[in-house]
Amino acid sequence: MKNLMSYFWKNEDGVALAFGITFFLLVFLLGMSVYAAGETVRQRMELQNAADTAVYSAAVVQADTLSRVACINQAMSWTYVMMNRRIMDYITDKWLEKVVRKWDEDLRSVREQWNWQSTCGTRIEGVDYRVGVSMHKMIQLNSQQVNIDEVKMQRQMASAQGKSYQALAGKIEMDRKTLAAMRKAEQSLLDRMPKRIENVVKQSIKENMSETPNDTAAGGAGISHVLLQNDPDTYTETLRNTAEHEKIFLVYGGFQPDVKEISRRGVDRWWIRSGSGEGLRRKYQQGGSLMASWNYNGTKWVYSGESCDPFPKFGFSTVRGSEVQDSYFDCREPAKPFRLKKDFFGQKGSLVVGVKRKLNNPFSFMFSGGNPEGLFSAFTVKDKRSMWAVSAARASYAPPGGSGQKGAYETTFLNVADQETWNLCEADWDAVFIPVAMAYDSGKDRKYQKSGNGPLSEIYSKLSPGSISAPKGMSGSFDVSGARKALVH
Repeated sequence: MKNLMSYFWKNEDGVALAFGITFFLLVFLLGMSVYAAGETVRQRMELQNAADTAVYSAAVVQADTLSRVACINQAMSWTYVMMNRRIMDYITDKWLEKVVRKWDEDLRSVREQWNWQSTCGTRIEGVDYRVGVSMHKMIQLNSQQVNIDEVKMQRQMASAQGKSYQALAGKIEMDRKTLAAMRKAEQSLLDRMPKRIENVVKQSIKENMSETPNDTAAGGAGISHVLLQNDPDTYTETLRNTAEHEKIFLVYGGFQPDVKEISRRGVDRWWIRSGSGEGLRRKYQQGGSLMASWNYNGTKWVYSGESCDPFPKFGFSTVRGSEVQDSYFDCREPAKPFRLKKDFFGQKGSLVVGVKRKLNNPFSFMFSGGNPEGLFSAFTVKDKRSMWAVSAARASYAPPGGSGQKGAYETTFLNVADQETWNLCEADWDAVFIPVAMAYDSGKDRKYQKSGNGPLSEIYSKLSPGSISAPKGMSGSFDVSGARKALVH
């Protein structure tokens, strides 16, 4: 070996050998570098893909929840209108029942009871009697005169259709229970949504990221994630019992934004909104409506000793709706639909997922203990650094009235006319990626207003991927606050 080395040292073959060794060493280092760079890029792509998949899955859960709430709101609006109509029918029928009963009592008093026993003869039916206003049987019903026989016939027809107040009571009770169940269902959906989002993010990252044998040799990949979301209570509200909110609520059920959709008679006269708190409800108020009146008169003949003399009897009767008032003269159970606040399309409704993994030496698997030595140690990043990725998304809705492109979803809060309201009755929701730099920006009428520096600083502080200063031999460092300009993807 000594002679061989002396030969290469003294002859030109030694130069070729030196160049050969240097060349193959450089090629080997280049190959190592390409492999290391390729593995890092692969892991970086896997990392970003995991963040994208996780946050999109979270937004799908959010969209699914809001879609379900919107569907319930549609049914709640329809139930609210039907319940109001039934209660109004209940009140009217029960009032008319008393009108008929009182009219019959007055009729008997002047026709039969007044003349049943008389000193001028027994069992004589009166002939000079009248129960009515302008003429017999005509009563003053609210602002018009109606024949009592017509009232009786209409009640019989309503009863045949299941609209007697006795039949309506059970249906009204069912409507009340349905409204309460709908509110409970919406509350449950919103309450469970954060946990569902958390679970789907965790599962998505688990399915899309895994440790390699090299990571195992290096002591683990250190995979972790951060989810930023807000509780639904911060971006939802309940409609209040105001004229404006009631009109909007009617649109939820496919009605026009007009209270006459409930009934063209009685609404806002004797069937009025009660209170101004959360939830929509109405109740009965007497006022000048639901009032029937008539006169009655008759003659009783009494023997005076020489002849039968007439003694007149007369009076006036009035029957008001309030006289038969009971627990069904009030909605009792309000309709309490949820809707979104404007700041849902800003930080409150944004979903942000950050994922990190350790930057392990790609050649750790070649060494016992996972600590590369020699040339391989050059690929070890010091300071326990990690690579990290961030992605953001939010549930968005189909634009109202075909104002958007087919398949497009609206990512801002649109102020629209009542009849085109979408909040929260549009059931077509889907997940939409949003630029990380704009994740916290407030969106309204397809314009965005900048809001701080976005979620990057918070994600970074919670992930703690290591120092953000540049390694030795490099200049500059990562500026979290300045990343807004770059992270629009």
